[in-house]
Amino acid sequence: MTTAFATRTRPFTSPHPVKQLKKQITEMKKQRFIERDCRINQLVESADSDNKDRMYWTMVYDLEEAPSVTGREMILEHGIIPVPLQELSATADLHDEMWTIIEALAKCGVYLVNTNHMCDRDLYARLFYKILDEPCRMMPPAAEAAEFIDCLHPMDLEYPLGKQVTAFTGTDLPAPKKEDSYFRGPECNVIGKMCNRDSYLPKPW
Repeated sequence: MTTAFATRTRPFTSPHPVKQLKKQITEMKKQRFIERDCRINQLVESADSDNKDRMYWTMVYDLEEAPSVTGREMILEHGIIPVPLQELSATADLHDEMWTIIEALAKCGVYLVNTNHMCDRDLYARLFYKILDEPCRMMPPAAEAAEFIDCLHPMDLEYPLGKQVTAFTGTDLPAPKKEDSYFRGPECNVIGKMCNRDSYLPKPW
């Protein structure tokens, strides 16, 4: 399933030179893919005569040698610079920015799972202060691979909602309608209440 492109629906002016930063990250990514091809060629050439399958060495590189990149760097390619949490006092702005980040990550092949136990503000805080700065392998060009980030932190299991997520079957919350496949899920503003967000999260299929 193709993910809708990440765009903010509210007015937004960034204090950062977004176009220049976007250009820099795009050029860096292009250079890294050139280096990727060179390194894969080296691996194939140095392999034994009976083990020169380029597909195999491509997987070896992508899984073991590809440079690390953060989510914050990846979404910059789409012109998205996350707004600090303290600047999002309105719930509508917070909801819009959170889904912009979720969609931008999906465009980069990174998907969230298990978010129903957090209200929007808690999830955005985890995205902004933790998830976006965690390193992962840079996805190859036109990658069919996907990376999943489980938002159910081990510490969440100490609390009732975290325990509900592990046992949740999905039958008590309404699933989104087929025509709403790109709909940004409902606002979740009540702390301590399960949310029906996971049903609306982008998926790679």
